[in-house]
Amino acid sequence: MSIQEILELAIRDEVEAREYYLHAATLAGNTHTREMLLKLSAMEQDHADQLRKELDELRLQSELETGIAD
Repeated sequence: MSIQEILELAIRDEVEAREYYLHAATLAGNTHTREMLLKLSAMEQDHADQLRKELDELRLQSELETGIAD
């Protein structure tokens, strides 16, 4: 498995976790629990964004090394 594939898998996992926490927040019985689940969801979004940035940088570096980039 390549580093690119690992990052893509990690992004999917973060997105799934975000969606899970968002759904759980809609089912939460109290405000504190709902707020915590929404905070966890936001953290997962941040993780996915960071991983996407790393993946984009990896792809750009690969393109530069192979001479594909402009």
